[in-house]
Amino acid sequence: MNNSSIVKRFIYLSIVFGMILLVLTPPFQAPDEDSHFKKAYVISKGNLFPEVQNGKIGFMLPEGLVNYIEEQTKKAGDLDETFEYKEIYLSERLPGEYGAEKFYNFSTATTNPLAHIIPASGIIFGEFIAKIIQIGLPSIVYYLYFARMFNLLFYIIIIAMSIHISPILKRTIAMVGLMPMALFLASTASYDTLLIALAFLATAIIFSLSYGETQKKLTMPYIVILGIIAYLFIAIKIVYLPLFLLMLFLPKRELSNIKEYVKKLLILFAIVIGIYLVFRFITPSLEAVDPKNTDILVSKQIDYVIHHPVQYCKIFFNTLKETRLYLVSSTIGVFGLLDTNLFCAFLGLYLICMPILGIFEISIDKVKVKIIDRMVVLISVMASVFGCYLAMYIYWTISIDGYGVGAQSITGVQGRYFIPMMPVSFLIFANLRLQKNEKLRKIMIGIVDNYALLSIVMLSVSCIVILLRFWC
Repeated sequence: MNNSSIVKRFIYLSIVFGMILLVLTPPFQAPDEDSHFKKAYVISKGNLFPEVQNGKIGFMLPEGLVNYIEEQTKKAGDLDETFEYKEIYLSERLPGEYGAEKFYNFSTATTNPLAHIIPASGIIFGEFIAKIIQIGLPSIVYYLYFARMFNLLFYIIIIAMSIHISPILKRTIAMVGLMPMALFLASTASYDTLLIALAFLATAIIFSLSYGETQKKLTMPYIVILGIIAYLFIAIKIVYLPLFLLMLFLPKRELSNIKEYVKKLLILFAIVIGIYLVFRFITPSLEAVDPKNTDILVSKQIDYVIHHPVQYCKIFFNTLKETRLYLVSSTIGVFGLLDTNLFCAFLGLYLICMPILGIFEISIDKVKVKIIDRMVVLISVMASVFGCYLAMYIYWTISIDGYGVGAQSITGVQGRYFIPMMPVSFLIFANLRLQKNEKLRKIMIGIVDNYALLSIVMLSVSCIVILLRFWC
C-alpha cells in the first residue's frame, strides 16, 4: 500500500467516524469539555488572559452559559440518564439564553491561550456563519459543535501530515490516530486533540530525520515547527517534553556533523525561549488568594517525594498494578464523562491486535535500531509516563478527600495521557529477523495492510456503545 493510500484511508475513516462521534456525544459529555469550552468561548470574545477578582482567578461568563453546562455535567455517572434528539435539536437551533455575566473560576482559566485557539477559531467561524444564515443569537450547543468540528479537522490534517512525513510506521500512526479514545477526544473541544496531533507530528519529523532510504535534513521549517511544539508542551503539559530527547540520539545523519547540528538545536532552543518570553511579557501578573493553601500542600508533597523516593516508587508501581484495567480502558476507549466503557472483550481484542500490528510494521520497515537508541526511546516514553503520575501525585492527589500528603496511591491518571507517546514506543520492538522468513514476511504484510479493519470494527463498536448509552 503506497503512502497516498494510507493517508487517504485515514482521512476518510477519521472524517466519517469522527463526525459520527461528534454528533452522538451529547453536549459536554466528554472529559473536561466544560472547562475547555469555557476557555475557548472567552478567547473567541477576545479575552486571552484571566483577571483577578476577590482573590480568585477567572473570567466573566454569561450565567446562562454556565448554568446550561452545569446542568449537562450533573448527568455524569448516571447510566440511566439519556438524551432525546428533540432536546438537542431545540438546544442547538433556538436562540441562546445567556443572561447577565458573572465572574467564574474554572480549571483551564490560567492555561496558555494557544491551547484552545483551535476550538476558539471554530466558535468565531460559527458566529460568522450565523450572520450569513441569519441566526440572531447562536446557542451554546451551536457554538460547541463548531468548536468540536474545528478540533476534529485540525486533528485530521495534522495526523495526515504526520503519516505523509514519516518514513516508517505509517499504518501504526494511522491506527493509533483512529483509536477510539483518540478520535473521540478529537471530536470534542478538548486540548488533548492539540497535544496528541502535535506529538505525532514531532514524532514523524524525528523519524524523517532518522530513518528511511533518504533521511531528511533538519531544515529551518522543521526547526520552527519543532520549536513551537516544544513550547506548547512546556506551556500545556510539560510531561511530553521528553519526546525531544530523541533529537539528541536518533538523527544519525545530522549527528555526523556535530557542530552544524548543535547550531540547529540552539536555534530550536532560541525559538522556544523567544516564544516563552513573548508570552511572559504579554501575560498579566496574577496574584490570587488560595483558600485551601494548595501551594503549601504541594510543597509538602514534593518534600515527601524527595525524602521518600523508594516509598514513592512503591506507590507508583502499586498504582499501576491496581488500576491496570482502568488504564487500558481509558487508553483505548472510555466515553462520556468517563462513565461509558467499551466492553472488555473488545478491549482485550484491541490490546492484543494493536501491538502486534505495530511490531509487524516496524519489522517490515527494515529499521535497524541500535540498543542505545532503544534505551533512549524507552527512557523518553517512561519519563513521560512517570512524569504524568508524579504530576498527578503532587498537584491532584493532595486535593482529594482521603488522600492528601503522603497518600499511598495516585489518583487522576488516565490512559489517554499516554497516547502521544504510543507511535514512538514501537521503535523498541524493531526486529529485522522477523522479515527474513519470506512466508512470515508475507503474512505480516497481509496483516499490516489490513490494519483499517481493526480500526473500523473498534470504531463501529464504540459508536454503538455511545448510541446505546446516551440515546436508547
